Amino acid sequence: MLILRRKTAGAVLLISLIALSVWVFRLSSKDSLRERIYGEIFDAIKAAKPVDPPKDRLAFRLNGCDMQGVGVNRGDQIDRAVFENLDRCYTLTEPYFRGLQQPHMEFLEFLQESLDFEPESPVFDHLFPREEGIITVGGGRFSLLTYSMIKVLREHNTTLPVEVIIPPQDEGDNDYCNNVLPALNAKCVYFRDVLPKSLLKDWKFERYQIKAVALLISSFKKVLYIDADNFPLKNLDGIFESNVFEENGLVLWPDLWRRMTAPVFYRIANVEVDFLKRVRSLGDDVSPPSRYSAFAPDEMYNKKSVPFHDLLGTVPDSASESGQLLVDKTRHFQTLLLALYYNVYGPEWYYSLFSQGTAGEGDKETFAVAAHVLRRKYYQVKTKLSFDGYWTKGPSFHGVALLQYDCVNDYELYQKAKETVKREKKKYSLYDPNYDSELSFYKSLMRPTSDVPIDVMFAHASFHKFDPWGLYKEGVYLNEDGTQFRSFLSLQKLNWFDIELFNFRLLDQSLCGKSPIDFKYLRDKYNDPEWPRMCKYVKDRVSYLEDSHDEAIKKP
Repeated sequence: MLILRRKTAGAVLLISLIALSVWVFRLSSKDSLRERIYGEIFDAIKAAKPVDPPKDRLAFRLNGCDMQGVGVNRGDQIDRAVFENLDRCYTLTEPYFRGLQQPHMEFLEFLQESLDFEPESPVFDHLFPREEGIITVGGGRFSLLTYSMIKVLREHNTTLPVEVIIPPQDEGDNDYCNNVLPALNAKCVYFRDVLPKSLLKDWKFERYQIKAVALLISSFKKVLYIDADNFPLKNLDGIFESNVFEENGLVLWPDLWRRMTAPVFYRIANVEVDFLKRVRSLGDDVSPPSRYSAFAPDEMYNKKSVPFHDLLGTVPDSASESGQLLVDKTRHFQTLLLALYYNVYGPEWYYSLFSQGTAGEGDKETFAVAAHVLRRKYYQVKTKLSFDGYWTKGPSFHGVALLQYDCVNDYELYQKAKETVKREKKKYSLYDPNYDSELSFYKSLMRPTSDVPIDVMFAHASFHKFDPWGLYKEGVYLNEDGTQFRSFLSLQKLNWFDIELFNFRLLDQSLCGKSPIDFKYLRDKYNDPEWPRMCKYVKDRVSYLEDSHDEAIKKP
């Protein structure tokens, strides 16, 4: 009965949308197609709720199973990435399996029967009336962080419009939204501006779920999403005209880790995995498998040495890092909706299914997985991320930012790599006993012709964030004797942009002057007795960074 009801609702919606799309430009704000569609989407998500998880989240793990992440660098233990290890660490009883598979299947049916619009459909003009732009999530501390991000964006001459998406629980930055952002060709967009009131009353979105909703409700058809603590270090105005975007419609960036997705997920999603066909070696999907495997095709996986996500049918390595992503919402509308579904039920089920508790578990895998399940084309940057940071006593390295590379340049290198292998197929088809993906692909086929590394496009400064109150309270950037030190030490990778000096100057000017911006997050702190001491901390930091600037940008 339940399945019939859901299918019927989908059929009714399909008929309604066909009729409504004809009149889309005649609709008044009171009779919003947008609100109707979003209402139906969230009704379908609620109707396709998976079975409740057990109270003991470790119930699906075998005794003694300790899942550890596997990095993408040379020497990492790939034996932990094979099927047996991934599968034994996440097993489902049959009732739980059915309780996940059936709702997942029903939500896919809803997407494919009711919301499978062509990219040129007039429905999208109503859902997303603006052509292209950048979005980020604000509210609370993140409003302050978005200000720094947008100022860095403008410093690098990007002129694309920006929307700062504000969830219901974080409204209140009126000064920032109404007085500061318009001068930066940016504006706040509230959930209440787009979603039906009844929906907001029934749903509460938190953490990673907010990003998935923000991507959906922004007014742009073509979107570059950037986390609030992520700094764009290039002019991005032409990114939507790039080949990588036009040919794929969804561009993702890599994480430091291999995928740890539980094999049982592929059964839940009815995605067939061919255990006898290896199609890549980590990021190398251009070399023929015969180059890196001496086994006959039907023996490849029996040797138990092939990482599971090198097999045909799986989502390719490496894991994704979602501090930034590019998406054409008209081509990947269903992808975003399925990713939203995974995020709504992520804390209960899908985050652990996709990452099994390893580093960075959250929304980061949902976009690649959704595109894969729907068989939609996407591209993940091949160039591995790098770090900036400093050394402390021990010694131990303290990373302050993930550096992600230019997707346009990376895609050009990838296309050249494919052309090279095609041109010299015989050479690259021969088994190479010394094959190593790091040396044979990343530093060979993907090597820039000039041997000059491609540009860093983003510096994701997630730890520490440029939040002056938090930095002051924790005494960050101070040695034991009270002297200061720089945390970004690889400015040559940032095209000699002094990211620390820029941000601390901005914080000093916007928060410690006569008329500070009224951020809700700091409202109860402006009159705190420690506020002047916080401002002194910021001013001292500016002075130190100015004094050390010339030395920091001295080219070797």
